[in-house]
Amino acid sequence: MAELEQRESWGSRWGLILAAAGNAVGIGNLLRFPAQAAQNGGGAFMIPYVVSLLLFGLPMMWIAWTIGRFGGRFGHGSTPGMFDRMWRHPAAKYLGVIGIALPLLFCLYYTYIESWCLGYAWFSLSGDYLSTAGRAVHLRTYLDEFLGNTTTTSYFPGFNAAITFAVITVLLNVWILYRGVAKGIELLAKIAMPALFLFCLVLVVRMFTLGEGRGSIWDGLQFLWTPDFGMLSTPKVWVAAAGQIFFTLSVGFGSLECYASYLRDNDDVALSGLTTVAANEFVEVIFGSLIAIPACALFFGADQVPEIAASGSFSIGMVAMPEVLRSFPGLEFFGTIWFLLLFFAAFTSSVGVAQPVMAFFEDEAKLPRPAAAMIVGLMWILGTIPILFFYRYGALDELDFWAGTLGLVVFALIESVLFAWIFGLRRGWDELHLGALIRVPRVFRLVMKYVTPALLAVIFCWWFVDAIAQDLLVPRPRVSYAVADVASFRGHFARGPALAPAEPAPGGDARSADQYRTAVAAQVEAVEHDLFGWAEAEIAADGRLRIRSFSADPTLLQVLDAAALERWLALEGFHYEPSDAERQAPAGAASRPVRLQLEAWNRAPYIWLVRIVMLGVIFAFLIIPHAIWKRRARLRREEIGAAAGPAGAEVPS
Repeated sequence: MAELEQRESWGSRWGLILAAAGNAVGIGNLLRFPAQAAQNGGGAFMIPYVVSLLLFGLPMMWIAWTIGRFGGRFGHGSTPGMFDRMWRHPAAKYLGVIGIALPLLFCLYYTYIESWCLGYAWFSLSGDYLSTAGRAVHLRTYLDEFLGNTTTTSYFPGFNAAITFAVITVLLNVWILYRGVAKGIELLAKIAMPALFLFCLVLVVRMFTLGEGRGSIWDGLQFLWTPDFGMLSTPKVWVAAAGQIFFTLSVGFGSLECYASYLRDNDDVALSGLTTVAANEFVEVIFGSLIAIPACALFFGADQVPEIAASGSFSIGMVAMPEVLRSFPGLEFFGTIWFLLLFFAAFTSSVGVAQPVMAFFEDEAKLPRPAAAMIVGLMWILGTIPILFFYRYGALDELDFWAGTLGLVVFALIESVLFAWIFGLRRGWDELHLGALIRVPRVFRLVMKYVTPALLAVIFCWWFVDAIAQDLLVPRPRVSYAVADVASFRGHFARGPALAPAEPAPGGDARSADQYRTAVAAQVEAVEHDLFGWAEAEIAADGRLRIRSFSADPTLLQVLDAAALERWLALEGFHYEPSDAERQAPAGAASRPVRLQLEAWNRAPYIWLVRIVMLGVIFAFLIIPHAIWKRRARLRREEIGAAAGPAGAEVPS
């Protein structure tokens, strides 16, 4: 029992609530939620969202907290030990391995995203993306070059800056984990969560005092919350709502179980779980709705909001919002506040998700905290390297699909079945209410036992079948193009409605934009390596690009020449929008030469490398518990033998 008494504990109930809320509140609350709502029926999205909250979010939150406190009673802070206590079967600990492999895999890519926010906070403070040599920075290119997602070098000579901020972010996370639960995670939450709420309030007030732009704040709110009930008949809307609930509440990571393991026997988990959900939903639904999308509507106009929302969470946060913030006074302050807000939201989540891995090494392997932190930090850094260097090949998206999407459903399904059917719902219900300050409505007994596991199984099969049907498991090449010298232009390059005429190009080329991309991708798959092309172009009076010459790998030239590239760009609406000064002299703008780079990346070998890394992590965490439990059994036999030895010696042979 001495070992159990030495386990860490939370310094205060308030600190626990803040830490649990910090674990749940992340980038997804402020960026992913408004993007999902905007793309899936606006106000109508809240119907499947609330249904998912009641059928998945709350039940799994209570299940996680109950399992965690139960496991902590026996000195287990991670799911291999917890599951082994709940189900006396050799397979239990191996099922629990998912609850430490997923968190580590999630952290490998999530902390990279977290480091972007830290980097952009610095860029905002220094005004780095405000302008360069008097010219507006093209923020999409700025982000791509920062991440090494393109070979152009207009703003960054390489992605050394991204590597630097990534290393700093990982070290900060490991340092907090090294400090422990009370002096590390809880202290961080007590600082970061109030700061997060304060930053949200400051930005909301700022957004509502910007006045009028091309649109208004109310245009954004109207777009976001105008219900499209017709979308409710679309299956993907319900899947998106369920996925958002899992992502935003950190359900299925094993981190909530770990947090609850540091509670005492009679510490409440029913109210604590409910409070965590309430805090998360307040940040997500209120602040997530009032900042990014309304700001974009104000600056870009209501007609541009659908396209911005469809561009994805990262585009909203790292491209659209900087564009808004730098266009009004106070970028150094408000831009820094915005990205520090995102950083703190991500930071509290990443340390929370990583804590189960630390707890596993401390509680099961019996390593001291410094040694555990060193091992976790080493695994973290080594595992992040492929994400850094192969981001352009889709390494981050691949991990997000398996560890941040499908894996959560799989683990939640296992956990719900274990809790309701193997451990026993009656026993689990009593455990949930031990020391509880509230009574959970009895209807959730039926939800936990039947509804949640059944729907989780349906979602898992649905996602998997959809992935097979759409060939999502087969890596495809990524094809893109970029202006090599974009920093030298005062205006900016954009995509819009198709500019090409309806008739075919010279030579009878009548391919669509998608067919051009498919043809280039097919060549990449045929030669199994990256392909590049370089074009010299001029800007016409109407903004479209006239290709004067095009050189590329001979394989690429088999499917694309100068005329075809020009038609392709026009079909995608790629054009130049001059600055106000250039509009007064359009002829000058038209004479400007443009260097264009075509990049076709062969993603397959790198995607398979990421998958091998994932399998390697899972295999390692299968081997380690096997060795630990085997050693534990041997020591137990030796103790029994030692205890029986003296008595046995007195018996004559």
